[in-house]
Amino acid sequence: MQEIIRFLVEHPEVIEKLQNGTVSLIGLSELEVKAVVKVFSESTEPLGYWK
Repeated sequence: MQEIIRFLVEHPEVIEKLQNGTVSLIGLSELEVKAVVKVFSESTEPLGYWK
């Protein structure tokens, strides 16, 4: 999960593609993907320390 979060922080355009259903995250359930999208959609401020 940490690698996925790191990738999404480095490639924020993928979040929009996840929301549109044009890409998927292998190894995550649909519920987990929805949670990741929700967290990124609400705010990216807390994620700054993961860079």
